[in-house]
Amino acid sequence: MTNDEKNALNRTLFRRCKAVFGNVRISQVGEKQIRKTSIDLITGKPKEVIIHAGEYYAVCCPFCNDTRFRCYINHCYGSDNQWGKPQLHLATCFNGGCPLALKTAHIYEELEQMLVGHHLVDLRKVQLREGRTVDVSKIRSSWPGEVTRVDKLPSTHEANVYLAGRGFDPDKIGRFYNVHWCHTSDRYICRNRLIIPIYHDKQMVGWQARAAFETDWKKSSLPKYYTAPGTPRRNILYNLGNASQYEVGIIVEGVTDVWRVGPQAVCTLGATLTNEQQTLFRQHFKDYSGVLLFDPDVKDKLESKVNGIEADLNARLKSGFCSVQLPEGTDPGSLDRTMLREYITKQASDKGVIISWKKR
Repeated sequence: MTNDEKNALNRTLFRRCKAVFGNVRISQVGEKQIRKTSIDLITGKPKEVIIHAGEYYAVCCPFCNDTRFRCYINHCYGSDNQWGKPQLHLATCFNGGCPLALKTAHIYEELEQMLVGHHLVDLRKVQLREGRTVDVSKIRSSWPGEVTRVDKLPSTHEANVYLAGRGFDPDKIGRFYNVHWCHTSDRYICRNRLIIPIYHDKQMVGWQARAAFETDWKKSSLPKYYTAPGTPRRNILYNLGNASQYEVGIIVEGVTDVWRVGPQAVCTLGATLTNEQQTLFRQHFKDYSGVLLFDPDVKDKLESKVNGIEADLNARLKSGFCSVQLPEGTDPGSLDRTMLREYITKQASDKGVIISWKKR
């Protein structure tokens, strides 16, 4: 990541970001945005799908208490798409619960006022530098560099010390989930990190790089997770291949939550459950039961949406579906598996959903 203006593909937008927010960092420097035209299955109309977002300008988010540059504004922000519509939605925040992360409509209007406002800047007319085309399929379907599976590393290696310290068995994490350690990589964010492969229909379609340490991530300039560009997160569920062999599916937020719950769990790779993920889950568990187990703070902020998901899946799954609220101050990844399963079983039973943890 760099903060050098001369490297920016959209220097005008970079300068506006700097004037408004102060420090700006460029992520995925010089990488061109890659899109394709698809058909919306609901409306039948053509729509644009971003395959690779390309260059971003990272700033401290003005809509939450961000101090670690978690607000990402795409270099194509404000420019027209192929139908002449300005792309004012190409910004997000990676802090869970932030209005920008939740894509609240009025937030986009506020951001536009900040970046453009009464200034004589027309982002629609800015000439973007071309940038280089990235072969996204090679990034997401192959390891990011030199890697070793964690169960092949010495027990004293930092990866295994970290996993063991969090109560995970490195041998099982390596053999069952195929988690590796990255020694070297062209992408600096992947070096000396756990690489967690993501599969769909037995094909590797992406990966996440996870820091093997804990810190105050709100104050860190580095993200806890980095996901391979082009990973189709909206359309996949991590660990679905394993989970679909069991009589219950537990939906959690992150990969370490899956490891804690066990092979019956899938994760959404973020604090959302998209329509595509919901459909995928329904297809694999229609004759069984399911539970939504997001972290307490996320569930509270998404309460209305969670209620809709719960009602829909409960009506469609033969043995029922419900959401389970964990005690305040906890998350699935911090709890003992036996206690966690007992808690889920009891809470689900109270809602009339009977859970079986057995294989089909």
